[in-house]
Amino acid sequence: MKKSLSILVSIIFLSGMILSQDGRPQYKISNERSGVYIGDIIIELFPYVAPLHVANFDSLVSISFYDSTAWHRVVPNFVIQGGDPNSKSGPRNTWGEGDSTQATVPAEFSKVSHRIGIIGAARDTDINSATSQFYINTVNNTGLDGRYTAYGIVIEGMEVVHDIENSPRDNNDNPLEKIEMFITKIGVNESIPEIPGLLQPDDNAVGFMPGSSLVWSYVEDAVLTFLEIARDSSFSEIIFADSFAVTSGNTSAQFPNVELGKAKYFWRVRSNNGAKFSDYSEIRSFTSSIKSPNLIAPENTATGVSRSPLLQWDAVDGAISYRLQIAKTLPSFTESRIVFDQSGITSTEQQIENLEENTRHYWRVFGETEEYEGPNSIVWLFTTEAATSVDSDEQTPNEFFLFQNYPNPFNPESTIKLQIAERSNVVLKIFDITGREAQTLLNQSMQPGIYEVNFDASDLTSGVYYYRLETESFSQTRKMILLK
Repeated sequence: MKKSLSILVSIIFLSGMILSQDGRPQYKISNERSGVYIGDIIIELFPYVAPLHVANFDSLVSISFYDSTAWHRVVPNFVIQGGDPNSKSGPRNTWGEGDSTQATVPAEFSKVSHRIGIIGAARDTDINSATSQFYINTVNNTGLDGRYTAYGIVIEGMEVVHDIENSPRDNNDNPLEKIEMFITKIGVNESIPEIPGLLQPDDNAVGFMPGSSLVWSYVEDAVLTFLEIARDSSFSEIIFADSFAVTSGNTSAQFPNVELGKAKYFWRVRSNNGAKFSDYSEIRSFTSSIKSPNLIAPENTATGVSRSPLLQWDAVDGAISYRLQIAKTLPSFTESRIVFDQSGITSTEQQIENLEENTRHYWRVFGETEEYEGPNSIVWLFTTEAATSVDSDEQTPNEFFLFQNYPNPFNPESTIKLQIAERSNVVLKIFDITGREAQTLLNQSMQPGIYEVNFDASDLTSGVYYYRLETESFSQTRKMILLK
């Protein structure tokens, strides 16, 4: 343990030396198969991304630790792996098992992607068990991202890597002929990566929504790009910052905390090649979308709603019109399910006519500006009433029921429909929001049937009211809104 700790302290000290070089250290890996030279692999390491792993590798190279170790595991279309001290002269069945006296290096996971040519630290099930063994990805292995420490890249000699990868091997993926490596340090790459270009959204864009993407250009010599989003153009109030892997194309990222309601943001990016940062890109701004409307009526999950309901919602700051959609049966709003879809509604209510009876309907509303359509409201549902005829003498209801008033909200009159299942004394009263009785509409004996009662609220003030149906065996209350 003391030996491991002292070596790790040395690694940490050396990591400071590596970082002070402010560049990517370069190494040449010369390779021999059964004593015959087969080519060189030139690599560069990432001291900014994984300083401890880089320092560990550098310290081992400085004492010629890797010389005569083997590429002991070759897996076509995956990786080649080497660097185990057992492979210098130990039995083949121990190659890859490592030396328990070696210092381990803590995991340094990053957003660097395990694309072809990336070098990573081999380990066992303990994420902090890396020692001297390393691997080179021979294909893009994104499944390793975030699980293994990536700390370098091949810049020349991938043809040699593939030659080793395709070597004849045994059932343990050990090449039949020993392939030895000899590593020397050859310099430091002090280049600075290019500045990414901002692509989307356009500068001063409006209508940015949750789920919208920020996109910037691919930088060939970078492994990471860093995004910053701020409330001000001086970036004194950075509210989001994160790194993103550079792969083979433009990079896109989402801003998870965007605040709706025309909030303005500023953003910029810069790239990192594993050691040095580029300058920042230009600064662009974008403004978030208007908010989504709040639905008012009919209430969510309301039943017994008129087949011609008045749908209402709150006004949205910045919206000049609204789009209303109603879907039948399923809340998917696919073309086959939509029964009403209208844009350009300039008020905050819409009368709908002749919906299907006794059917669930799902509805949502979008705010509209001159430039874009805002996000949709949450989805509410209501169930329409069953078709009935109040003039039919043949109709005898088998249960009591109090329907939702229509229209609702209303001014100043509304119709209340009730269903009586047996001869009863029927009481229908109106109450204000405090529970105080406002009017009695019915208090009489009634025969079974379906009735409509007109409610005139001319003498009442705007607000929320409740109406309650009571018989000897039944009671039901519903809410209505008076808007004057």
